Amino acid sequence: MINELKILKKKYEEIMLSSEKIENEYFQTVMSSYAYKKISKGPSVNIKPFDFQQEGFKKGRDLKVLPKIIDNTYVYYFDSENKILLTENYGETDDFISREYYFYRKNCIESIYFGSGNSGVGNVSLLIGIQERPNYWITYATYGYAIWEYIYNDDILIEINVKCKEHEQTEITFFKKCFEYNHGELSKIILKYPNGYEVQCYP
Repeated sequence: MINELKILKKKYEEIMLSSEKIENEYFQTVMSSYAYKKISKGPSVNIKPFDFQQEGFKKGRDLKVLPKIIDNTYVYYFDSENKILLTENYGETDDFISREYYFYRKNCIESIYFGSGNSGVGNVSLLIGIQERPNYWITYATYGYAIWEYIYNDDILIEINVKCKEHEQTEITFFKKCFEYNHGELSKIILKYPNGYEVQCYP
């Protein structure tokens, strides 16, 4: 994974040199090419397995138009093959929008996240393997990096081994995300740390 991290770091630094211009180019490309979009109050589409559930969210409510109270509204833009090109997440006003763009490579999905306003690129990531059953997720961000290893049992996700490190720190942090099911449906996600500390993050 060292080589992938180096590639992501280089990409991140290149985008930082002209992040506003590059983000605008990405945005215009999506606006001129997307086939349809989906709007929801709260997140409703996962890129990584159980992505929003890991943040403690349940599936958001689908909407036909942007609501008057815009906070926590998501807009997903799809191509004609039902692949997500862009996710928009609205803050308290429609001036605060974070955007994440997706680029489909051979055996991986590259994503580039831009924060709202002029905060620039937040992270550059790679999801390696088949989208529904990835092997790794690697991200290089403003303050550090993380590597997720997905563990399966008969194609069912049971664990994610996470290691992460802040750029200014020497120590690497390790923890696990453990998934429990009830009659085939996700019932719990529990974070487990090496010191024995556990916390349930879903539901």
